[in-house]
Amino acid sequence: MLNYQINQIKINDPLYPALLKEINNPPKILYYIGNFPPANLYPLAVVGSRQSDSYGELVIKNILTPEILDKVVIVSGLALGIDAVAHRVAKHTIAVLGTGLDEASFYPKDNLPLYRQIIKNGGLVISEYPPRTKAAAKNFPERNRIIAGLSQAVLVVQAKKRSGALITARLALENGRDVFAIPGSIFNELSAGSHFLISQGATPITDSKELLMSIS
Repeated sequence: MLNYQINQIKINDPLYPALLKEINNPPKILYYIGNFPPANLYPLAVVGSRQSDSYGELVIKNILTPEILDKVVIVSGLALGIDAVAHRVAKHTIAVLGTGLDEASFYPKDNLPLYRQIIKNGGLVISEYPPRTKAAAKNFPERNRIIAGLSQAVLVVQAKKRSGALITARLALENGRDVFAIPGSIFNELSAGSHFLISQGATPITDSKELLMSIS
């Protein structure tokens, strides 16, 4: 088990993310490990199902091209599935946890090597929960408001009709952020959430050029 320096900032600290201050009920304290990304990067949340399939992974690897990855910081929740794939391909990334930042509290344990890799690569891991806060069901919807709040837009890659990714998308809309969604097969329940969002006005993204235009 590794021990990292866990720092904290309050909402009135100059380092506190300006976008996050704009949301309803921003966290008054953030705990963090690592480095805040350059201010000139576009903060893009990439979220989706924990049960993602090969289509979701292929979408991320094809749409998040090197040109885009140079321009964005990928914000996600370090969950299994889409979150993990997005963090792995990112050049700059912020992982928002629903637990304390200490390794003993970290969840899900399968992503502990990825957590360490993000820190090693100079990324940022943050949480509103103090160290030694274990995983609890209520923490993750609360965590999703931070993912949305840190981002200018949320990209939903794969999600069921009822999912945490759609909670994040709703919170993004409530706070005036853009929502993008990847369409998929009508026969795959993992596309139902994206198709619902598109029907409600989310911007459909089918290739990297569309995404680049949407964030430019």
